[in-house]
Amino acid sequence: MKLKTFVAAAVVGAAALMPSAALAATGGFYWSPDGSGVQSASLQNPRSGHCYTLHGTHPPFYAMNGTDRTMRYYSSAGCTGYKGSVAPGAPGNVTRYVKFG
Repeated sequence: MKLKTFVAAAVVGAAALMPSAALAATGGFYWSPDGSGVQSASLQNPRSGHCYTLHGTHPPFYAMNGTDRTMRYYSSAGCTGYKGSVAPGAPGNVTRYVKFG
C-alpha cells in the first residue's frame, strides 16, 4: 500500500471515530416550569440518548418540541418507565425526565 493511500485511509478512519453533530437534536425544546403555560425554560440542541431532568415546580410540564428529533418522556430518573413521546414540532405535556432520539 502506498503511503499516500495509507494516510488517506487513516484520516477517514479517525474521522469515523470522532463525535459528530448527528448525535444531537437540532433546535430547541421549551417547557413551562411554573405551571403558567409560558415556556420560559429551554434546552438547545440536546444530545440524543442523554436523559435530561427538567426543573420546575409544576410537572407535568407543558412543552414544545422544536427539535428535529422525537422526544420521549419517562416516569423515573435515568429515563426509565416510558410514558409517551412528543414528535418534532409538536406540543405536549411531559414529565421531568426526557430523552431525544
